[in-house]
Amino acid sequence: MLRSLRMADAATFVVLAGVYFVAGKLGLSLAFANPSASPVWAPTGIALAALLLLGARVWPAIFVGAFLVNLTTAGGVETSLGIATGNTLEAVIGSWLTARYAGGLDAFERPQDVFKFVALTGLVSTAISATFGATSLALGGLAVWSDYGRLWTTWWLGDAAGALLVTPALVAWIAGPRSRWSRGRLLEVSGLLAASIAVGAIVFLGILFPWPFLCLPFAIWMAFRFGPRETTATVLIFSGLATLGAIRGSGPFPVGDANESLLLLQVFMAVISVTTLSLTALVSERRRALEALERQAVDLARSNAELESFAHVISHDLKAPLRGISSLAAWLVEDCKDILPDESREHLELLGRRTHHMSQLIDGVLAYSRVASTRAASERVDPNTVLEDVIDSLGPLPNVSIRTEGQLPVIRYDRTQLTQVFQNLIANAVQHMGKESGEVVVSCRSHPEVFEFSVRDDGVGIEERHFERIFRMFQSLHPERETTGVGLTIVKRIVEMHGGSIGVDSTPGAGTTFRFSVPKQARDRPQESSQSAQ
Repeated sequence: MLRSLRMADAATFVVLAGVYFVAGKLGLSLAFANPSASPVWAPTGIALAALLLLGARVWPAIFVGAFLVNLTTAGGVETSLGIATGNTLEAVIGSWLTARYAGGLDAFERPQDVFKFVALTGLVSTAISATFGATSLALGGLAVWSDYGRLWTTWWLGDAAGALLVTPALVAWIAGPRSRWSRGRLLEVSGLLAASIAVGAIVFLGILFPWPFLCLPFAIWMAFRFGPRETTATVLIFSGLATLGAIRGSGPFPVGDANESLLLLQVFMAVISVTTLSLTALVSERRRALEALERQAVDLARSNAELESFAHVISHDLKAPLRGISSLAAWLVEDCKDILPDESREHLELLGRRTHHMSQLIDGVLAYSRVASTRAASERVDPNTVLEDVIDSLGPLPNVSIRTEGQLPVIRYDRTQLTQVFQNLIANAVQHMGKESGEVVVSCRSHPEVFEFSVRDDGVGIEERHFERIFRMFQSLHPERETTGVGLTIVKRIVEMHGGSIGVDSTPGAGTTFRFSVPKQARDRPQESSQSAQ
Protein backbone atom coordinates (compact mmCIF):
# COMPACT_ATOMS: atom_id res chain seq x y z
CA MET A 1 0.00 0.00 0.00
CA LEU A 2 2.89 2.35 0.81
CA ARG A 3 4.37 1.62 -2.61
CA SER A 4 1.06 2.42 -4.32
CA LEU A 5 0.87 5.71 -2.43
CA ARG A 6 4.38 6.58 -3.53
CA MET A 7 3.50 5.73 -7.11
CA ALA A 8 0.40 7.91 -6.92
CA ASP A 9 2.44 10.80 -5.52
CA ALA A 10 5.05 10.36 -8.23
CA ALA A 11 2.36 10.34 -10.90
CA THR A 12 0.85 13.49 -9.41
CA PHE A 13 4.23 15.21 -9.46
CA VAL A 14 4.87 14.22 -13.06
CA VAL A 15 1.43 15.34 -14.25
CA LEU A 16 1.64 18.64 -12.37
CA ALA A 17 5.14 19.37 -13.68
CA GLY A 18 3.97 18.50 -17.19
CA VAL A 19 0.91 20.74 -16.98
CA TYR A 20 3.05 23.59 -15.66
CA PHE A 21 5.59 23.03 -18.46
CA VAL A 22 2.95 23.08 -21.22
CA ALA A 23 1.18 26.14 -19.79
CA GLY A 24 4.56 27.86 -19.41
CA LYS A 25 5.50 27.18 -23.02
CA LEU A 26 2.19 28.65 -24.17
CA GLY A 27 2.74 31.69 -21.98
CA LEU A 28 6.30 32.27 -23.24
CA SER A 29 5.04 32.13 -26.80
CA LEU A 30 3.58 35.57 -25.99
CA ALA A 31 6.81 36.92 -24.49
CA PHE A 32 7.55 40.04 -26.52
CA ALA A 33 9.59 42.13 -24.04
CA ASN A 34 11.97 39.24 -23.24
CA PRO A 35 11.92 35.53 -24.16
CA SER A 36 11.54 34.64 -20.46
CA ALA A 37 9.00 37.32 -19.40
CA SER A 38 5.41 36.98 -20.59
CA PRO A 39 2.45 39.27 -19.77
CA VAL A 40 0.19 36.19 -19.92
CA TRP A 41 1.29 33.64 -17.32
CA ALA A 42 -1.30 30.99 -16.41
CA PRO A 43 1.27 28.76 -14.59
CA THR A 44 1.09 31.05 -11.55
CA GLY A 45 -2.60 30.27 -11.17
CA ILE A 46 -1.97 26.56 -11.76
CA ALA A 47 0.77 26.44 -9.13
CA LEU A 48 -1.27 28.31 -6.50
CA ALA A 49 -4.31 26.11 -7.08
CA ALA A 50 -2.17 22.95 -6.93
CA LEU A 51 -0.65 23.87 -3.58
CA LEU A 52 -4.06 24.84 -2.17
CA LEU A 53 -5.67 21.62 -3.39
CA LEU A 54 -2.82 19.14 -2.84
CA GLY A 55 -0.74 20.79 -0.13
CA ALA A 56 2.76 22.23 0.04
CA ARG A 57 4.27 18.77 -0.55
CA VAL A 58 3.91 19.19 -4.35
CA TRP A 59 6.25 22.17 -4.54
CA PRO A 60 9.05 20.12 -6.19
CA ALA A 61 6.77 19.57 -9.20
CA ILE A 62 6.39 23.33 -9.56
CA PHE A 63 10.14 23.82 -9.28
CA VAL A 64 10.90 21.17 -11.91
CA GLY A 65 8.26 22.47 -14.31
CA ALA A 66 9.47 26.06 -13.99
CA PHE A 67 13.10 25.04 -14.38
CA LEU A 68 12.44 23.02 -17.54
CA VAL A 69 10.30 25.76 -19.10
CA ASN A 70 13.08 28.33 -18.83
CA LEU A 71 15.93 25.93 -19.55
CA THR A 72 14.33 24.90 -22.86
CA THR A 73 13.50 28.46 -23.86
CA ALA A 74 16.36 30.94 -23.62
CA GLY A 75 18.04 30.61 -20.23
CA GLY A 76 21.06 28.80 -18.87
CA VAL A 77 21.13 26.52 -15.86
CA GLU A 78 21.90 29.30 -13.35
CA THR A 79 19.26 31.67 -14.74
CA SER A 80 16.68 28.90 -14.93
CA LEU A 81 17.39 27.90 -11.32
CA GLY A 82 16.88 31.50 -10.14
CA ILE A 83 13.62 31.86 -12.07
CA ALA A 84 12.36 28.46 -10.88
CA THR A 85 13.19 29.40 -7.28
CA GLY A 86 11.16 32.60 -7.60
CA ASN A 87 8.21 30.81 -9.19
CA THR A 88 8.22 28.15 -6.48
CA LEU A 89 8.49 30.64 -3.61
CA GLU A 90 5.68 32.65 -5.18
CA ALA A 91 3.39 29.59 -5.12
CA VAL A 92 4.44 28.37 -1.65
CA ILE A 93 4.17 31.77 0.02
CA GLY A 94 1.00 32.68 -1.88
CA SER A 95 -0.77 29.45 -0.90
CA TRP A 96 0.38 29.86 2.72
CA LEU A 97 -0.92 33.43 2.87
CA THR A 98 -4.21 32.31 1.35
CA ALA A 99 -4.59 29.43 3.79
CA ARG A 100 -3.53 31.52 6.79
CA TYR A 101 -5.42 34.74 6.18
CA ALA A 102 -7.95 34.28 3.37
CA GLY A 103 -9.71 31.01 4.19
CA GLY A 104 -7.73 28.61 1.98
CA LEU A 105 -10.01 26.74 -0.40
CA ASP A 106 -12.91 28.84 0.92
CA ALA A 107 -11.19 32.09 -0.09
CA PHE A 108 -13.89 32.81 -2.66
CA GLU A 109 -16.87 32.25 -0.37
CA ARG A 110 -16.80 35.62 1.43
CA PRO A 111 -16.09 39.10 -0.01
CA GLN A 112 -13.52 39.95 2.67
CA ASP A 113 -11.59 36.77 1.88
CA VAL A 114 -11.66 37.57 -1.82
CA PHE A 115 -10.05 40.94 -1.18
CA LYS A 116 -7.46 39.34 1.11
CA PHE A 117 -6.61 36.84 -1.61
CA VAL A 118 -6.24 39.65 -4.16
CA ALA A 119 -4.00 41.72 -1.89
CA LEU A 120 -1.84 38.99 -0.38
CA THR A 121 -1.59 36.47 -3.18
CA GLY A 122 -2.46 38.34 -6.36
CA LEU A 123 -0.26 41.35 -5.58
CA VAL A 124 2.28 40.52 -2.84
CA SER A 125 3.44 36.97 -3.52
CA THR A 126 3.66 37.56 -7.29
CA ALA A 127 6.18 40.33 -6.64
CA ILE A 128 8.55 37.63 -5.34
CA SER A 129 8.62 35.82 -8.67
CA ALA A 130 8.96 39.07 -10.60
CA THR A 131 11.92 40.14 -8.47
CA PHE A 132 13.72 36.77 -8.72
CA GLY A 133 13.00 36.51 -12.44
CA ALA A 134 14.01 39.99 -13.54
CA THR A 135 17.12 39.94 -11.34
CA SER A 136 18.17 36.50 -12.62
CA LEU A 137 17.84 37.63 -16.23
CA ALA A 138 19.80 40.81 -15.59
CA LEU A 139 22.56 39.01 -13.69
CA GLY A 140 22.75 36.29 -16.32
CA GLY A 141 23.19 38.81 -19.12
CA LEU A 142 19.87 37.91 -20.75
CA ALA A 143 18.45 41.40 -20.07
CA VAL A 144 19.97 44.84 -19.65
CA TRP A 145 19.59 46.63 -16.33
CA SER A 146 18.03 49.66 -18.05
CA ASP A 147 15.04 47.46 -18.97
CA TYR A 148 14.70 46.10 -15.42
CA GLY A 149 11.62 48.17 -14.50
CA ARG A 150 9.73 47.29 -17.68
CA LEU A 151 10.73 43.64 -17.37
CA TRP A 152 9.72 43.48 -13.68
CA THR A 153 6.32 45.12 -14.38
CA THR A 154 5.58 42.72 -17.24
CA TRP A 155 6.51 39.73 -15.09
CA TRP A 156 4.51 40.90 -12.09
CA LEU A 157 1.33 41.81 -14.00
CA GLY A 158 1.44 38.54 -15.94
CA ASP A 159 1.75 36.50 -12.75
CA ALA A 160 -0.90 38.58 -10.93
CA ALA A 161 -3.39 38.09 -13.76
CA GLY A 162 -2.67 34.35 -13.76
CA ALA A 163 -3.34 34.18 -10.02
CA LEU A 164 -6.57 36.18 -10.22
CA LEU A 165 -7.97 34.48 -13.32
CA VAL A 166 -6.81 30.85 -13.16
CA THR A 167 -6.60 30.02 -9.44
CA PRO A 168 -10.27 30.83 -8.62
CA ALA A 169 -11.45 28.86 -11.65
CA LEU A 170 -9.43 25.74 -10.78
CA VAL A 171 -10.37 25.84 -7.10
CA ALA A 172 -14.05 26.39 -7.91
CA TRP A 173 -14.26 23.61 -10.49
CA ILE A 174 -12.21 21.04 -8.58
CA ALA A 175 -13.08 21.68 -4.93
CA GLY A 176 -16.29 23.72 -5.15
CA PRO A 177 -19.79 22.28 -4.67
CA ARG A 178 -21.50 20.99 -7.78
CA SER A 179 -24.60 22.83 -8.90
CA ARG A 180 -27.91 21.04 -9.42
CA TRP A 181 -29.81 22.84 -12.12
CA SER A 182 -33.40 22.59 -13.11
CA ARG A 183 -34.20 22.63 -16.81
CA GLY A 184 -34.88 26.36 -16.66
CA ARG A 185 -31.58 27.08 -14.91
CA LEU A 186 -29.69 24.90 -17.41
CA LEU A 187 -31.22 26.83 -20.31
CA GLU A 188 -30.35 30.12 -18.59
CA VAL A 189 -26.69 29.27 -17.97
CA SER A 190 -26.30 27.83 -21.47
CA GLY A 191 -27.78 30.97 -22.98
CA LEU A 192 -25.53 33.18 -20.86
CA LEU A 193 -22.39 31.27 -21.87
CA ALA A 194 -23.38 31.39 -25.54
CA ALA A 195 -24.09 35.11 -25.27
CA SER A 196 -20.76 35.66 -23.51
CA ILE A 197 -18.90 33.93 -26.34
CA ALA A 198 -20.77 35.99 -28.93
CA VAL A 199 -20.20 39.29 -27.12
CA GLY A 200 -16.56 38.42 -26.46
CA ALA A 201 -16.00 37.72 -30.13
CA ILE A 202 -17.70 40.98 -31.14
CA VAL A 203 -15.72 43.06 -28.66
CA PHE A 204 -12.26 41.47 -28.73
CA LEU A 205 -11.97 40.05 -32.25
CA GLY A 206 -12.83 43.32 -33.92
CA ILE A 207 -16.09 42.13 -35.49
CA LEU A 208 -18.24 45.14 -34.59
CA PHE A 209 -17.78 47.22 -31.46
CA PRO A 210 -14.48 47.24 -29.52
CA TRP A 211 -16.23 48.25 -26.30
CA PRO A 212 -14.96 46.08 -23.41
CA PHE A 213 -17.63 47.28 -20.95
CA LEU A 214 -20.18 45.23 -22.93
CA CYS A 215 -18.77 42.18 -21.14
CA LEU A 216 -19.69 43.45 -17.69
CA PRO A 217 -23.48 42.80 -17.75
CA PHE A 218 -22.97 39.14 -18.66
CA ALA A 219 -20.26 38.57 -16.06
CA ILE A 220 -22.29 40.34 -13.36
CA TRP A 221 -25.47 38.45 -14.37
CA MET A 222 -23.60 35.17 -14.01
CA ALA A 223 -22.21 36.28 -10.62
CA PHE A 224 -25.67 37.10 -9.25
CA ARG A 225 -27.53 34.13 -10.66
CA PHE A 226 -24.98 31.33 -10.34
CA GLY A 227 -21.89 30.34 -8.36
CA PRO A 228 -18.10 30.68 -8.61
CA ARG A 229 -17.76 27.86 -11.16
CA GLU A 230 -19.99 29.47 -13.78
CA THR A 231 -18.66 32.96 -13.07
CA THR A 232 -15.00 32.02 -13.40
CA ALA A 233 -15.78 30.10 -16.61
CA THR A 234 -17.35 33.22 -18.09
CA VAL A 235 -14.33 35.36 -17.14
CA LEU A 236 -11.96 32.79 -18.69
CA ILE A 237 -13.99 32.86 -21.91
CA PHE A 238 -13.64 36.62 -22.11
CA SER A 239 -9.94 36.39 -21.21
CA GLY A 240 -9.20 33.82 -23.91
CA LEU A 241 -11.01 35.78 -26.62
CA ALA A 242 -9.38 39.01 -25.46
CA THR A 243 -5.91 37.44 -25.60
CA LEU A 244 -6.58 36.13 -29.10
CA GLY A 245 -7.77 39.56 -30.18
CA ALA A 246 -4.70 41.28 -28.70
CA ILE A 247 -2.40 38.87 -30.55
CA ARG A 248 -4.19 39.64 -33.80
CA GLY A 249 -3.98 43.36 -33.12
CA SER A 250 -7.76 43.79 -32.89
CA GLY A 251 -10.10 44.61 -30.05
CA PRO A 252 -10.12 47.49 -27.57
CA PHE A 253 -6.42 47.35 -26.55
CA PRO A 254 -4.27 47.79 -29.69
CA VAL A 255 -1.57 50.28 -28.66
CA GLY A 256 1.10 49.46 -31.22
CA ASP A 257 3.29 47.46 -28.84
CA ALA A 258 2.07 43.87 -28.40
CA ASN A 259 3.49 43.59 -24.88
CA GLU A 260 1.76 46.74 -23.64
CA SER A 261 -1.46 45.70 -25.35
CA LEU A 262 -1.40 42.39 -23.49
CA LEU A 263 -0.57 44.14 -20.21
CA LEU A 264 -3.58 46.46 -20.56
CA LEU A 265 -5.71 43.45 -21.39
CA GLN A 266 -4.49 41.55 -18.31
CA VAL A 267 -5.22 44.48 -16.03
CA PHE A 268 -8.73 44.80 -17.48
CA MET A 269 -9.48 41.09 -17.10
CA ALA A 270 -8.05 41.05 -13.56
CA VAL A 271 -10.44 43.87 -12.60
CA ILE A 272 -13.35 41.94 -14.15
CA SER A 273 -12.29 38.83 -12.22
CA VAL A 274 -12.03 40.61 -8.86
CA THR A 275 -15.38 42.35 -9.40
CA THR A 276 -17.26 39.19 -10.31
CA LEU A 277 -15.57 37.10 -7.60
CA SER A 278 -16.54 39.60 -4.90
CA LEU A 279 -20.12 39.77 -6.22
CA THR A 280 -20.36 35.98 -6.33
CA ALA A 281 -19.04 35.75 -2.78
CA LEU A 282 -21.50 38.39 -1.62
CA VAL A 283 -24.43 36.57 -3.22
CA SER A 284 -23.26 33.23 -1.79
CA GLU A 285 -22.89 34.73 1.68
CA ARG A 286 -26.38 36.22 1.48
CA ARG A 287 -27.79 32.91 0.27
CA ARG A 288 -26.17 31.05 3.17
CA ALA A 289 -27.51 33.61 5.63
CA LEU A 290 -31.04 33.23 4.25
CA GLU A 291 -30.81 29.45 4.42
CA ALA A 292 -29.61 29.67 8.02
CA LEU A 293 -32.50 31.99 8.88
CA GLU A 294 -34.97 29.62 7.25
CA ARG A 295 -33.59 26.70 9.26
CA GLN A 296 -33.76 28.76 12.44
CA ALA A 297 -37.33 29.78 11.64
CA VAL A 298 -38.34 26.16 11.14
CA ASP A 299 -36.61 25.11 14.36
CA LEU A 300 -38.19 28.01 16.24
CA ALA A 301 -41.66 27.21 14.93
CA ARG A 302 -41.25 23.57 15.93
CA SER A 303 -39.93 24.59 19.35
CA ASN A 304 -42.84 26.99 19.88
CA ALA A 305 -45.33 24.32 18.90
CA GLU A 306 -43.74 21.85 21.30
CA LEU A 307 -43.70 24.42 24.10
CA GLU A 308 -47.34 25.31 23.52
CA SER A 309 -48.32 21.66 23.52
CA PHE A 310 -46.26 21.10 26.64
CA ALA A 311 -47.88 24.08 28.38
CA HIS A 312 -51.37 22.79 27.62
CA VAL A 313 -50.51 19.29 28.80
CA ILE A 314 -49.00 20.63 32.01
CA SER A 315 -52.07 22.81 32.52
CA HIS A 316 -54.42 19.86 32.15
CA ASP A 317 -52.33 17.55 34.31
CA LEU A 318 -51.78 20.08 37.10
CA LYS A 319 -55.03 22.00 37.28
CA ALA A 320 -57.21 18.93 37.74
CA PRO A 321 -55.47 17.77 40.95
CA LEU A 322 -55.23 21.39 42.14
CA ARG A 323 -58.98 21.76 41.82
CA GLY A 324 -59.39 18.51 43.75
CA ILE A 325 -57.08 19.70 46.55
CA SER A 326 -58.85 23.04 46.76
CA SER A 327 -62.27 21.37 46.89
CA LEU A 328 -61.17 18.92 49.56
CA ALA A 329 -59.77 21.74 51.68
CA ALA A 330 -63.03 23.69 51.36
CA TRP A 331 -65.12 20.61 52.26
CA LEU A 332 -62.99 19.91 55.31
CA VAL A 333 -63.42 23.47 56.52
CA GLU A 334 -67.16 23.35 55.92
CA ASP A 335 -67.84 19.85 57.29
CA CYS A 336 -65.50 20.00 60.27
CA LYS A 337 -65.71 23.66 61.22
CA ASP A 338 -67.12 22.79 64.65
CA ILE A 339 -64.41 20.33 65.60
CA LEU A 340 -61.33 21.74 63.87
CA PRO A 341 -58.97 23.82 65.96
CA ASP A 342 -58.54 27.38 64.78
CA GLU A 343 -54.95 26.71 63.75
CA SER A 344 -55.97 23.73 61.55
CA ARG A 345 -58.75 25.82 59.97
CA GLU A 346 -56.21 28.52 59.11
CA HIS A 347 -53.91 25.92 57.60
CA LEU A 348 -56.68 24.59 55.39
CA GLU A 349 -57.63 28.09 54.28
CA LEU A 350 -53.96 28.79 53.51
CA LEU A 351 -53.88 25.56 51.52
CA GLY A 352 -56.86 26.77 49.49
CA ARG A 353 -55.23 30.13 48.80
CA ARG A 354 -51.97 28.46 47.75
CA THR A 355 -53.70 26.11 45.33
CA HIS A 356 -55.62 29.06 43.92
CA HIS A 357 -52.34 30.94 43.45
CA MET A 358 -50.81 27.92 41.72
CA SER A 359 -53.78 27.79 39.38
CA GLN A 360 -53.25 31.48 38.56
CA LEU A 361 -49.58 30.81 37.77
CA ILE A 362 -50.55 28.05 35.37
CA ASP A 363 -53.09 30.35 33.71
CA GLY A 364 -50.36 32.98 33.41
CA VAL A 365 -48.00 30.53 31.70
CA LEU A 366 -50.76 29.57 29.27
CA ALA A 367 -51.55 33.21 28.57
CA TYR A 368 -47.89 33.96 27.82
CA SER A 369 -47.65 30.86 25.65
CA ARG A 370 -50.66 31.97 23.60
CA VAL A 371 -49.19 35.45 23.11
CA ALA A 372 -45.81 34.04 22.06
CA SER A 373 -47.34 31.66 19.51
CA THR A 374 -50.02 33.96 18.09
CA ARG A 375 -49.35 36.03 14.98
CA ALA A 376 -50.40 39.59 15.71
CA ALA A 377 -53.15 40.89 13.42
CA SER A 378 -52.85 44.51 12.33
CA GLU A 379 -56.09 46.49 12.14
CA ARG A 380 -57.27 50.03 12.83
CA VAL A 381 -58.02 50.24 16.54
CA ASP A 382 -59.40 53.10 18.59
CA PRO A 383 -57.72 52.91 22.03
CA ASN A 384 -60.52 55.04 23.52
CA THR A 385 -63.10 52.29 22.97
CA VAL A 386 -60.61 49.64 24.08
CA LEU A 387 -60.09 51.52 27.37
CA GLU A 388 -63.83 51.75 27.93
CA ASP A 389 -64.09 47.96 27.63
CA VAL A 390 -61.10 47.44 29.94
CA ILE A 391 -62.49 49.77 32.64
CA ASP A 392 -65.86 48.08 32.39
CA SER A 393 -64.29 44.61 32.77
CA LEU A 394 -62.44 45.68 35.92
CA GLY A 395 -65.73 46.43 37.59
CA PRO A 396 -66.42 49.20 40.13
CA LEU A 397 -63.31 50.52 41.85
CA PRO A 398 -64.61 52.79 44.62
CA ASN A 399 -61.19 53.93 45.81
CA VAL A 400 -59.42 54.29 42.46
CA SER A 401 -60.39 56.52 39.55
CA ILE A 402 -59.31 55.77 35.97
CA ARG A 403 -59.37 58.44 33.27
CA THR A 404 -57.82 59.36 29.93
CA GLU A 405 -55.95 62.57 29.36
CA GLY A 406 -56.78 63.96 25.93
CA GLN A 407 -57.98 62.06 22.87
CA LEU A 408 -56.02 58.90 22.13
CA PRO A 409 -55.02 58.42 18.44
CA VAL A 410 -56.29 55.64 16.24
CA ILE A 411 -53.48 53.14 15.61
CA ARG A 412 -52.90 49.85 13.80
CA TYR A 413 -52.67 47.03 16.33
CA ASP A 414 -54.12 43.70 17.30
CA ARG A 415 -57.27 44.70 19.19
CA THR A 416 -57.23 41.73 21.57
CA GLN A 417 -53.58 42.23 22.41
CA LEU A 418 -54.01 45.99 22.92
CA THR A 419 -56.79 45.12 25.37
CA GLN A 420 -54.38 42.80 27.20
CA VAL A 421 -51.76 45.55 27.40
CA PHE A 422 -54.09 48.13 28.91
CA GLN A 423 -55.80 45.59 31.14
CA ASN A 424 -52.51 44.33 32.63
CA LEU A 425 -51.00 47.80 33.09
CA ILE A 426 -54.12 49.27 34.72
CA ALA A 427 -54.74 46.20 36.88
CA ASN A 428 -51.10 46.30 37.96
CA ALA A 429 -51.42 49.97 38.92
CA VAL A 430 -54.61 49.33 40.91
CA GLN A 431 -53.30 46.22 42.61
CA HIS A 432 -50.04 47.85 43.71
CA MET A 433 -51.41 51.29 44.51
CA GLY A 434 -50.28 50.76 48.10
CA LYS A 435 -52.75 53.22 49.65
CA GLU A 436 -56.47 53.56 50.27
CA SER A 437 -57.27 55.68 47.21
CA GLY A 438 -55.54 56.80 44.05
CA GLU A 439 -55.79 57.70 40.39
CA VAL A 440 -54.69 56.03 37.13
CA VAL A 441 -54.26 58.25 34.06
CA VAL A 442 -53.84 57.01 30.48
CA SER A 443 -52.41 59.44 27.91
CA CYS A 444 -50.48 59.56 24.64
CA ARG A 445 -47.81 61.74 23.08
CA SER A 446 -46.94 61.91 19.38
CA HIS A 447 -43.31 61.66 18.32
CA PRO A 448 -41.93 61.71 14.75
CA GLU A 449 -41.77 57.92 14.41
CA VAL A 450 -43.95 56.55 17.21
CA PHE A 451 -46.88 57.18 19.49
CA GLU A 452 -45.93 56.90 23.14
CA PHE A 453 -48.74 55.71 25.40
CA SER A 454 -48.40 56.02 29.15
CA VAL A 455 -50.25 54.58 32.13
CA ARG A 456 -49.55 56.73 35.21
CA ASP A 457 -50.57 56.21 38.83
CA ASP A 458 -49.95 58.12 42.04
CA GLY A 459 -49.23 55.07 44.17
CA VAL A 460 -46.27 54.12 46.33
CA GLY A 461 -43.90 53.75 43.38
CA ILE A 462 -41.07 51.31 42.59
CA GLU A 463 -37.41 51.53 43.43
CA GLU A 464 -35.13 51.87 40.39
CA ARG A 465 -33.22 48.67 41.19
CA HIS A 466 -36.42 46.70 40.46
CA PHE A 467 -37.11 48.23 37.01
CA GLU A 468 -35.71 45.30 34.99
CA ARG A 469 -36.89 42.63 37.37
CA ILE A 470 -40.59 43.47 37.13
CA PHE A 471 -40.71 42.47 33.42
CA ARG A 472 -39.38 38.96 34.11
CA MET A 473 -41.59 35.91 34.41
CA PHE A 474 -42.80 35.10 37.96
CA GLN A 475 -41.02 38.14 39.46
CA SER A 476 -43.27 39.87 41.98
CA LEU A 477 -42.25 42.70 44.31
CA HIS A 478 -44.97 41.72 46.77
CA PRO A 479 -45.02 37.91 47.22
CA GLU A 480 -47.39 38.25 50.16
CA ARG A 481 -50.12 39.40 47.77
CA GLU A 482 -49.81 36.13 45.82
CA THR A 483 -49.59 37.82 42.41
CA THR A 484 -48.39 35.73 39.45
CA GLY A 485 -45.73 38.12 38.12
CA VAL A 486 -46.73 37.27 34.53
CA GLY A 487 -48.81 40.30 33.50
CA LEU A 488 -45.94 42.70 32.78
CA THR A 489 -44.03 39.93 30.98
CA ILE A 490 -47.01 39.48 28.67
CA VAL A 491 -47.22 43.25 28.12
CA LYS A 492 -43.54 43.43 27.16
CA ARG A 493 -43.91 40.53 24.76
CA ILE A 494 -46.92 42.07 23.00
CA VAL A 495 -45.36 45.51 22.70
CA GLU A 496 -42.15 44.12 21.20
CA MET A 497 -44.09 41.90 18.80
CA HIS A 498 -45.64 45.06 17.38
CA GLY A 499 -42.24 46.73 16.94
CA GLY A 500 -42.43 48.93 20.04
CA SER A 501 -40.64 49.14 23.34
CA ILE A 502 -41.73 49.53 26.96
CA GLY A 503 -40.13 51.21 29.95
CA VAL A 504 -40.95 52.44 33.42
CA ASP A 505 -40.30 55.61 35.40
CA SER A 506 -41.03 55.75 39.09
CA THR A 507 -40.30 57.70 42.22
CA PRO A 508 -40.93 55.93 45.53
CA GLY A 509 -43.85 57.61 47.26
CA ALA A 510 -44.82 59.67 44.17
CA GLY A 511 -46.16 57.11 41.68
CA THR A 512 -45.20 55.03 38.66
CA THR A 513 -45.50 55.58 34.90
CA PHE A 514 -45.33 52.77 32.35
CA ARG A 515 -44.67 53.95 28.77
CA PHE A 516 -44.93 51.85 25.62
CA SER A 517 -44.44 52.90 22.01
CA VAL A 518 -46.42 52.08 18.87
CA PRO A 519 -44.69 52.64 15.48
CA LYS A 520 -46.52 54.98 13.12
CA GLN A 521 -45.45 53.41 9.85
CA ALA A 522 -48.06 50.66 10.07
CA ARG A 523 -50.83 53.22 10.60
CA ASP A 524 -53.18 54.84 8.07
CA ARG A 525 -51.44 58.10 7.18
CA PRO A 526 -54.54 60.19 6.26
CA GLN A 527 -55.91 59.81 9.77
CA GLU A 528 -52.72 60.80 11.54
CA SER A 529 -53.06 64.58 11.53
CA SER A 530 -56.68 64.65 12.62
CA GLN A 531 -56.48 62.14 15.45
CA SER A 532 -53.03 62.54 16.95
CA ALA A 533 -52.94 63.52 20.59
CA GLN A 534 -50.29 65.91 21.79
